[in-house]
Amino acid sequence: MEQRYWPVMEARKLAICLILLSTLGFALQDMVVKLLANIGSLWQLMFLRAVLVVLILITWAVLKNHLDLIRPAGWKWPIIRAFLMSCAYTFFYASLPFSSLAQAASCFFTGPIFTCLFAAIILKEKIGRWRISSIFLGFLGVLYIIQPGTSGMQAILFLPVLAGASYALAVVITRGYCADHPALSLTIIHNAFYALIGALMITVIPIFPIEIDTRVSNPFVLSGWVQPTSMILFLIGITSITHIVAMTASIRAYQSTESSFVAPLEYTYLVFALIIDYMVWQTLPNAQGIIGVTLVIGAGVMIAIREGIERK
Repeated sequence: MEQRYWPVMEARKLAICLILLSTLGFALQDMVVKLLANIGSLWQLMFLRAVLVVLILITWAVLKNHLDLIRPAGWKWPIIRAFLMSCAYTFFYASLPFSSLAQAASCFFTGPIFTCLFAAIILKEKIGRWRISSIFLGFLGVLYIIQPGTSGMQAILFLPVLAGASYALAVVITRGYCADHPALSLTIIHNAFYALIGALMITVIPIFPIEIDTRVSNPFVLSGWVQPTSMILFLIGITSITHIVAMTASIRAYQSTESSFVAPLEYTYLVFALIIDYMVWQTLPNAQGIIGVTLVIGAGVMIAIREGIERK
């Protein structure tokens, strides 16, 4: 008993350290993206970062002689998954110039709730009372955050909710139709697709008939290619590094111990987001926002715990 206890405890301590590194990394990445919203272009960020990630991953595969890991078993579902992942990132980043990091992230963290719904509809997975209660609780939290029908309503926060839904659909596609594909190939296809969208939008947006006032009101989304200053290149480089570190730490955390232990810890992202919001932009959520964040976290933790129980 004691011999089995200590390795489990050590593995969990390692997982806690790794997932905290991951959530801090993702929070810092999104902070940098929000800072870029004042001087850069969303599509330029998408293109440059995705190209950099693809080059790094392909170089690694070549050097390690793992070319088999970059070949997908097929193309249809990986491309659909890549489209959905690209939508998730685009919707989330597009909301950042107009919302706090914590607000946008809280709405994005509806992903596990949408995953339950889509898994039931597409994969015919059963959802019991626990998951139904979690879904209700999570959407109630979103209503508290967005505050529809009130003077404090923030319609822009529907974008990260759509991001959460897109991400959840990508997760269900991965689980149901991409399970046999190498993870590296899925990551490369996703980022290649992301770079393609970025390049397309960089080309199209400048010639699209958009009024100057509208462009000025949202330069992050409505700008094509921005002359890359040293600051823009530095910030894009930082997002690339933090993304790779955070993603690697997250993968290692889930490899270290059971996912039902790790998944609830991902909500520590919201703690880091609140700290960053206050330290960088001097903003804090109101009482309704705090209630909403708490409900969304509670719903996600309930789902993670329930899935852990069902696996045992």
